[in-house]
Amino acid sequence: MSACDCCIIPVERNEAVMKTDKQGFRINAGQPAAVVSMIAFACCIPFQIMGYADRLREPAVTVGLVFPTVLSALLMIAVILRHDQKALQFSCFAVGIGIIGFVFKLVIDPRDTGFTHHLLASALYIGIFVLWTLTVFYVIKTKWVLVLLFPIPFFKHIILDDMPVLLGTAAPLGASDWLKELCMLSFMLALFFFAVSLKKMTGT
Repeated sequence: MSACDCCIIPVERNEAVMKTDKQGFRINAGQPAAVVSMIAFACCIPFQIMGYADRLREPAVTVGLVFPTVLSALLMIAVILRHDQKALQFSCFAVGIGIIGFVFKLVIDPRDTGFTHHLLASALYIGIFVLWTLTVFYVIKTKWVLVLLFPIPFFKHIILDDMPVLLGTAAPLGASDWLKELCMLSFMLALFFFAVSLKKMTGT
């Protein structure tokens, strides 16, 4: 092996390492979609607290419902402001906390829906967490799976849960229940715009 070959090999390895380091997603905090996501996450916090204002003394409600949603929203805002790849991967933890809160809601504070509805909703929430994790860790190498996923629970809530109430074909909801629903819708909307703002770090 010549001296020139010794010089070329490290350069080739360094280029390979640099290319690998650039793989994945990052979020641009300055994009309009990211700003909308932060606003929607911020809205989740007062909606959830006011929705359960009359039950905050119940430990199961405070710890199982209010705290996970508020913490998740705050962490996701911090992830957007940090806007690097490690923070994006940490978002799995934040999303997981929020999903746990919404799954607990099906048990602790369910709306007038049946067991099948709760089972399907739980499966959807868990599916969201799995797909989110696979995407931000770049196992799924496109953001469009998430972008197309979040309109499903969003419009499901509006069409199947909220419209019947507004049209008078289902039992009416009190102000606190509407605040809880607005929290859910804001959270899903925030995740949608978060996914939209993802940008590949690769040159391809």
